[in-house]
Amino acid sequence: MNFHIHTTWSDGIFTPEIIVREAIKRKMDKIAITDHYLTKKTASLPPKYLKMYVEDLRGLKKKYSKNIDIYIGLEIDFSNRTDLDNLPDFSDLDFLLFEYVQDELWDGYPLWMLLNVRKKINKPVILAHNDISRNFKNADYKALLHVLESDNIGVELNTNYNYTRLGLPFYRLAEDFFSKLRDYKIPISIGSDLHDDIENINNVGDAFTFIQEMHLDKNFKLFLREVEKNER
Repeated sequence: MNFHIHTTWSDGIFTPEIIVREAIKRKMDKIAITDHYLTKKTASLPPKYLKMYVEDLRGLKKKYSKNIDIYIGLEIDFSNRTDLDNLPDFSDLDFLLFEYVQDELWDGYPLWMLLNVRKKINKPVILAHNDISRNFKNADYKALLHVLESDNIGVELNTNYNYTRLGLPFYRLAEDFFSKLRDYKIPISIGSDLHDDIENINNVGDAFTFIQEMHLDKNFKLFLREVEKNER
């Protein structure tokens, strides 16, 4: 499974159908296309193409329904690079990734601002590739986890090398956080932020290992239930 993949709809180099065929070839069960939406940071999907994006992916869902489950998402750059005041309700999507939440290195807005945006979105929301141990280093983890649970905001385990420090994925640097998270009803997603290295489309094994090590199975299953419930 891989729930963080970019395509030619934003800054990926492969079309969604090429991605889907490669995933089927590798006998993957589920994937999600999560292209960038309306950010100045990189090539991204403008609002006028959102409906076409959804229709394209729905067509692939139907075409390959006997081979793989395909989910429709988007990644939101949570900073002043995105016009957050004019986000749609995203009612046609299965879930949303929010990157750079509370990330000062990328000029990300604080978590409390996401809580206001969250109220307008009736879909699963996930913190994408967040460096928890750095971005929330001064936070009381129990208080933070209570907020995430109350507002139904999940956390992604991202295996991309860009989201490592000291040679370790961000999530492995936040084991104390995740050891507490397992006691809360907070969804856990996994993904690799795939853009161009299609050979690594299923390179999420360490995230699954981490889920087993930290006893986060129920949190991952919670995410699966939520995206399946929201699937259209």
